Amino acid sequence: MKLAVISLGGQSSKSIAEESRSYFSSVSELSIRSIEVHTTLNGSQVLCDGEPLPPFDCVYVRGSYKYALLQQAISEVLYKKTYLPLHPSSFPLGHNKFLTLLELQKYNVPVPASYFAGNIKSARKVLESAHYPIIMKLSTGTQGVGVMMADSVSSARSILDTLEVFNQPYLIQEYIETNATDIRIIVAGDKVVAAMKRKAAHSEIRANIHQGGVGVAFTPSSDIEEIAIKAAAAIKADVCAVDILESGKKTYVIELNLSPGLEGISKATKANVAKEIASYLFLQTKAYKAHKISQDYNKFLSGIDNGNHTSQIVSHVDLKAGILRIPERISKLSGFRSDEEVIYSVGKKKLVISKT
Repeated sequence: MKLAVISLGGQSSKSIAEESRSYFSSVSELSIRSIEVHTTLNGSQVLCDGEPLPPFDCVYVRGSYKYALLQQAISEVLYKKTYLPLHPSSFPLGHNKFLTLLELQKYNVPVPASYFAGNIKSARKVLESAHYPIIMKLSTGTQGVGVMMADSVSSARSILDTLEVFNQPYLIQEYIETNATDIRIIVAGDKVVAAMKRKAAHSEIRANIHQGGVGVAFTPSSDIEEIAIKAAAAIKADVCAVDILESGKKTYVIELNLSPGLEGISKATKANVAKEIASYLFLQTKAYKAHKISQDYNKFLSGIDNGNHTSQIVSHVDLKAGILRIPERISKLSGFRSDEEVIYSVGKKKLVISKT
């Protein structure tokens, strides 16, 4: 089976590709910067370096939110043709924090009270009625960039003025007291493959490793595992990271990461997270191929039953003592019985058998 990892070429993507070589017969690492998607009246196709993307059994698309539209377009073209651990709809949802929250809320996944303002005027109205402290952030971005806390209306206004230069909508959330910690969970299907608790650096509210946070191994409760798996399923992501806040007896999902870094969590947990993901991709690809073959076979049988078509089946010749034996599956599909008379139409390298 063949795997393609389309990414920006980061270390985590490279690690997954390297571990996958123990499972897949072929692994290609492709830069998302070299990918194009073309659509015409004749159909759509994905190209890499100007050439049509060859067929793969699994295509794992990773990369930052800046490539969300391209990631979705790639997946739309390849959907139902190959196994995709991320559904096409995962990208617009997973790369936008507020859309993520809306989708999670639909599936009853607990999230912080959040407000989305499309312009600075609307945002100022929200600030006037908010309960402080609050968290203010951009709807896109990763690694904790663009996340700030305001403890009063005046400080919130100052932050709003700063965020205005980004010319983006504003996401305002209630502040959840967690002693500057959060939980990062890596989900693969219906399993948690790694989990760590992150502690923010001194005087910092963001626990992200890239912002100086420190990660330690963490064993999540069954309830937290269930919430993480449910959150990933809500945005149709078979593989992703789920960030969770735990405050007292309450748990909140704050965001998901479709292309999580693995170095920090691998170091904290001493687990080979890349290998866990590679193994999952292999098993899912294998299951996907088996299911697709089964679907195609059932469709083929239905066509034969309705007299709509014939098909070619590749098999070895079984010729013993001058008797040609027909494989059982072919005789069943054709409806031949052992006592029937048949007509043999013979040509060079060709034999057609039909009923009289």
